[in-house]
Amino acid sequence: MATVTANRAQSQAAPTTVSTGNRRVAGLRSWMLTLISSAIAFGVLTGLLAWQANLTTYNDYHTIVDEGSVSVDAALRARAAVLDHMSAAATFLETTGEAQQAAASRAQERWTAFNNEARVSWRNITDSTHGESNVYASADRAASDYIQQIGSMFAYYNSNQRDRAGDAFLAARETLNTRLVPALTGLEAVKVEAMEATYAGAAERITRWRYALIGVAGFLTLILLMGLLAIRRMRYRWSWPVGLPLLASLLLALYMQQELGQASNDARIMVRQAYDSVAGVQDVSANLSQARALESIAIFDPEQSALHLASFGQYNELVEQRLCGPRDCTANTFLSSQDRIAPAVIAAGLNEQGKLGLPRTPLVANVNFAGQAAAYEQLRTDYRAWLDAHSQLETQVRAGDIGAASGTSAGESASTFAQVVESINSANRVARAEYDRIWQRVYTVSTINQGLAIIFPLSGLFAAWGIWRRRSELYA
Repeated sequence: MATVTANRAQSQAAPTTVSTGNRRVAGLRSWMLTLISSAIAFGVLTGLLAWQANLTTYNDYHTIVDEGSVSVDAALRARAAVLDHMSAAATFLETTGEAQQAAASRAQERWTAFNNEARVSWRNITDSTHGESNVYASADRAASDYIQQIGSMFAYYNSNQRDRAGDAFLAARETLNTRLVPALTGLEAVKVEAMEATYAGAAERITRWRYALIGVAGFLTLILLMGLLAIRRMRYRWSWPVGLPLLASLLLALYMQQELGQASNDARIMVRQAYDSVAGVQDVSANLSQARALESIAIFDPEQSALHLASFGQYNELVEQRLCGPRDCTANTFLSSQDRIAPAVIAAGLNEQGKLGLPRTPLVANVNFAGQAAAYEQLRTDYRAWLDAHSQLETQVRAGDIGAASGTSAGESASTFAQVVESINSANRVARAEYDRIWQRVYTVSTINQGLAIIFPLSGLFAAWGIWRRRSELYA
């Protein structure tokens, strides 16, 4: 009887041990099944977020570069072209022979350039809220009136009515200065404002997508890590179908968040540092074109030469305000070393900006790229050389020696001004190169990363397969 009782106790104890083992295995199988589903779901979700984050980055940069800066560039080039056209027309009136024919040819070439650039800017009218269409209409009407007056100038000149030709030119210049240039400047301002708004919104959007990607990718790597730990509970030291997707997802997530952070920061550099410098150099170029034209105007209109020379002085002030700030700030070097703006020069420029309430920072106070400071110093040196030639021309005009002044204008002043233009172009290329480098890099990286985003769902699927394979070895 005692034997029967002992056997019954043993038979009842055995199922209890088996049931506990089965529950442990069943729990692990259930947990691994959850990890399989989660790996697939979060892999797909992370891939979609990564793709959308990079697509948003690409689209925002596209808006800044291919809509905003293209229009601003076109407006800046159109303004420069029409000012060059006016300068060539003035040169036509104050020269003869081959020089006059060259001026007429240049005037035609620059008017064609103006029309081409104007069309680029006109076809990108997008900001009706800030009156962009009204600015365009004003510029269009002013351009039409201006070229009609210039046409009258050539017609009067060819019919030997020199005085009436000069009057027609001065009327055209008035139209240019009071209507066309302000309209082009307004169009530029509207587009720059839109660019800066786009850049601010782009930086914020990219940052939000970046944080979202970090969070979801973190969940994915956590799920894959838990899958690896679950497999280790089966006494496996390593499972490459789960470990490799874990490493791939982690490294790709870190890489993408770094690139998105770089793109967010570069948007500010591209607009505020690089493109502001590009636009600033263009402003200097525009004022110099008007100043150069005034030399010719003073020669063919000597009766009003004092007024024209005074206007030259005003444009000289505008050039120096935009370049370095205070009056005569170009008289001394900008540099404290080979490619570094002196702190005192920067402080003087910022002080002048604050004192006059100027909307834009002087160029010397916005130096951020290699070679930029040296380029501004070269521009300063060449500008002072041109001012020396202008002083000689001014002395001759005030003395009534118009023939000598005309020779100086066509000779020394023309050659030194050509060097100034070359220095302006060199300074522009420094900032433009950095601007182009940033957007080209972001275009390339964001496009590639849209393709790399598929690694996340593939990693999730591959890890799910690895977990499923190990799970199939467990039997409850």
